[in-house]
This record gives sequence, C-alpha cells and structure tokens, in this order.
Amino acid sequence: MNKYVAIDIGGTSIKYGIIRENGEIELVFTTDTNAKLGGKHIVEVVCNIVDELLVYNPKGVCISTAGMVDTKTGVIFHASELIPEYKGTDFVSIIKARYNLECTVENDVNCAGLGEYYFGSSKGYNSAVMLTIGTGIGGSFVLDGKIYHGSSNSAMELGYIGIGYGEKFESKASTTTLCKLMKKKSSKDFTGKEIFHMAKNGDINAIESIDKIVDELVRGISTMVYI
Repeated sequence: MNKYVAIDIGGTSIKYGIIRENGEIELVFTTDTNAKLGGKHIVEVVCNIVDELLVYNPKGVCISTAGMVDTKTGVIFHASELIPEYKGTDFVSIIKARYNLECTVENDVNCAGLGEYYFGSSKGYNSAVMLTIGTGIGGSFVLDGKIYHGSSNSAMELGYIGIGYGEKFESKASTTTLCKLMKKKSSKDFTGKEIFHMAKNGDINAIESIDKIVDELVRGISTMVYI
C-alpha cells in the first residue's frame, strides 16, 4: 500500500507524519512553526521533514496549510500577517525538484472538511460544511466528495461574514474571543483547552463564556444553513 508524507502547517505548530492511501495514519509528530520567521523558514522545515521521512519510501508529499492556495499550481497566493513572506511559496516545484516526488497542496480547512467527509462525522452525506474554530474561524464546503473552491479559490471564508453591526463572525465566536471573555471575568489568561476543562469542573465563569460563544456560533451557522 502506498504511503505519503503528510504535513499540516498551522500558525502555531506543524503536524506531520506518514499516512497510508486508505487514510490510516502510521506515524505522527509535531514541531513548532515559528511562523514569525516567515515563508522561507517554513520551506526549510518542510524539507527537513521530508528528509527525515524518506526512509519510509513515500509515494508523494501532501501539504495542508494556512492561507489561500491556487489549486492548479499549488502556490500560496494569499496569507495572513501571521506568516510573513508566505505568499508565493511554491511547495510543489520545490518538492519535485529536490526529491522527484509528486506534491499536492491544499488549504488546511479544506483538508479538514475532506477528512470529515471520508472518515468522520459527515461520512455518508453528499454535502457538508466544515468549520474550524481557533484563532479565527475557517470554513470549507464539500459537495459530492469535492471541495468547492469558487471561481477564485477563495470560497467559504466564513470567518469574515458580517454578524450584527459589521463585526466579523470570527470576532464574535472564535476561541480568541472565548479567551477574551474569560479574561474579563477572571482577570487571568487561559487557553481554550483550559477554559473547557474548567467548565467541565463546574467553573461558572467558564460555563458562561462558552455559552456566549455557542450563541454566536448558532447565529453564524444559521446564516450558512439558509445559504
């Protein structure tokens, strides 16, 4: 069975490993992104990862990444300021030239949507919307097993939907907002994971903060259902 190097590039961490063509994950590792060091640094990290995993004789390299990706070329054509000088990064050409391996690049939320469609909660349905709720809010739409990219490869940027008085959906319902709500109540900094753990243990401030975020998520998701 063919094996592939799979790399997920996020703003905080890069998760990578070996995945089989049937979707089974054989190995998984994590390293810091150090996004502030920019696109060239991330290319170097990716090449180091491939060097490390060549011993498994991969058939190709699959990259899931933050940013907007040109699906025809695999080039990143837009990225946030979190990763400086990431725009224009061409993993496909770099991997092909250095290793003679095929490489596919796709937006990370689109990859998450495909994962749920084939192996997760939306398996068996012909269409599904995926939301990732983290620093911001990302979105993707899978229709009949294929990602809907739109005419400019930038469809489903759901975090930018206007909610209320011109505020963005992600400014009302992301994990970042959850942490800010909790800080107002407690005057302390907590991560999203810590807040959910506290809520499970009955912390009223954590419960109220999560309830507020869920209300905003419901409003945004209701809009998507109508669309």
